[in-house]
Amino acid sequence: MSIHKTRNIGIIAHIDAGKTTVSERFLCYSGKEYRMGEVHEGSAHMDWLVEEQERGITITSAATSFRWADTVLNLIDTPGHVDFTAEVERALRVLDGAVGVFCGVAGVQAQSETGWRQADRYNVPRIAFINKLDRVGADFFRVAENVSKSFSVDTLPLNIPVGQEAEFKGVIDLLTMKQHSFDEESLGAHVVEGDIAEDQQETAELWRSDLLDRVADYDDDVMELHMEGQDIPLEMLKAAIRRGTLARHWVPVLGGSALGNKGIQPLLDAVVEYLPGPDDVQFIEGQDPKSGKEIQINCGEGDPFCALIFKVQIDTHGELLYMRVYSGELEKGKTGMNPRTGKRERINSIHRMHANSRENLEKTVAGDIVAITGPRFSGTGDTLCDAKKQVMLEEPIFPETVISMAIEPRSSQDRDRLQEILRRIEREDPIFRTEVNEETGQFVMSGMGELHLEVVRNRLQRDFKVNANIGQPRVAYRQMVAKEGKAKTRVERQLGGKDHFGEVHLCLSPLTEQDVEDDQESVVWEGGGPPIAPEWKQAVQDTVESSLSGGGDLGFPFIRVQARISLPPVTPETTEAGLAVAAREAFDDAHQKAGDLLLEPLMQFQVTTPEEYFGSIHQDLVRRRAQIESVDLILDQRKITGKVPLAEVFGYTTGLRSLSQGRAGFSMEPIGFAPAPEEVAARFRF
Repeated sequence: MSIHKTRNIGIIAHIDAGKTTVSERFLCYSGKEYRMGEVHEGSAHMDWLVEEQERGITITSAATSFRWADTVLNLIDTPGHVDFTAEVERALRVLDGAVGVFCGVAGVQAQSETGWRQADRYNVPRIAFINKLDRVGADFFRVAENVSKSFSVDTLPLNIPVGQEAEFKGVIDLLTMKQHSFDEESLGAHVVEGDIAEDQQETAELWRSDLLDRVADYDDDVMELHMEGQDIPLEMLKAAIRRGTLARHWVPVLGGSALGNKGIQPLLDAVVEYLPGPDDVQFIEGQDPKSGKEIQINCGEGDPFCALIFKVQIDTHGELLYMRVYSGELEKGKTGMNPRTGKRERINSIHRMHANSRENLEKTVAGDIVAITGPRFSGTGDTLCDAKKQVMLEEPIFPETVISMAIEPRSSQDRDRLQEILRRIEREDPIFRTEVNEETGQFVMSGMGELHLEVVRNRLQRDFKVNANIGQPRVAYRQMVAKEGKAKTRVERQLGGKDHFGEVHLCLSPLTEQDVEDDQESVVWEGGGPPIAPEWKQAVQDTVESSLSGGGDLGFPFIRVQARISLPPVTPETTEAGLAVAAREAFDDAHQKAGDLLLEPLMQFQVTTPEEYFGSIHQDLVRRRAQIESVDLILDQRKITGKVPLAEVFGYTTGLRSLSQGRAGFSMEPIGFAPAPEEVAARFRF
């Protein structure tokens, strides 16, 4: 298949907006699947994990390929729950376009905003699909305006609904000025095209006129014909809309009801017509692995091979590594170079994926999204490329973990197996972290939220049959220094029957948010410094980095702190062990002078509630130290947004149900760390 006839797209949305249902309709109407999978029945093809089918939500992004008209669509269905936002991040890193799905009633929701920002980060052109237009309270035009205001983008409706709520019947195509209805007997597979109903004519002409005016303002050729009052050829109009979409000048908007089997085929047509193909990106930027300089890689089938591994999946057959091929081609049995490790990786097999089923391929070419087996030293974010034209592509950016849970094996025989299983999950999940608590000997698992760790816990118990005691989730606090602290430490002592000497000068200082954004290093060496053996210098740096990873009066890892190290001239008595001891004591001394600040994870939250429960819910949020930023009224629903410490909303969903008789909804996402009140910090001081 030509690279020109390929689309690499993802579906992004808030949980329950209907993105997996949209994906299932794509597969059915394209002929990829003979029956429709339903999320509420646990039969969705794209939600293949047992955990997904039981919960009715997407947990891991699933890839598939299918044909629509003469074009191959490589589709990634992403999760909508904030705990699995890393799946969205790494998918958008390798996709050319995306479909944002919005609920026709609720409009823009918390995770909608997160996914949109992630797409902005990677400059991904988008189409918006307003779903659930057959629901009570659905309003296509209100949600289109909501999308425009929330994301500061121009929305360009390409079709408008016929009828509202239960009377929603179909859509009017503003380009062809035809009305499309969807045959119920064929479950929407058969699209009936007809003339616009008389009572819809005026509204359709009004929106058609607005569409032409806005496209004419953007495109000179359309402007010329429009000013002369001539009909604008359909292909010219589509080409102008496509150019504006690729330039992210506007976001085309379409409407429908995925569960009601309406509006899906026009959405598929729009994906093919207006979202970019791999050949629309002429080059990508990366770094020279040796010099670190930025270089450009041409994205063509005839150029040297280059691909990015964006996901590792571990199953009963071993490891699958998902990768996006940006240039060139790679055959099964050949090797690719990993410039990070400097190792050649042999490709044993290549697969085109359909959720958890595989189609074997002999080779992969530019524009493909495939899964491979064979590489042993590569993982998420690594580049595979031609050994003669090496480059390191930009890795996906993953957030800090905000919650942790202790786990300990029930016997010493289980310890090694547990450690290996945790290592495998950590390799598969880029925001899952494990470490060993040196004091208790427990393993500590860290993740993005309660649901994230609950899913991991269920996998350990059900899939891996782990014999271990698992604790309750707890907040993953951090700490930083309150002010600058300096220390000059000199040690002379006997260790292991030998005399050791070392002197280290150290300064700890807090970093601003701008410093962090500018990638200021946490450990730096000041001045040229005296000549010193590399292994001695490394011993000092390792000691300081170890101290930053956890210590002080609070015992949590340091963030937003810079340690500046300098050494006086070394003497014949100086030893490596002496320098390491001096570095540890210098850190402790500087830390005591700088003081501690406890940092607690801060969450951006959104609560939607019927008006009658607003007062009690608002009061409860204030009691939980929430900072209310806005309160909006949408129909009879209040939408409360703001920030709240994670520690205050553990298990909040249960309390919210009690306050609202189960009628309120809640979502949140981590946005960083903020200083905790002293009464909270006092609980952790030694």
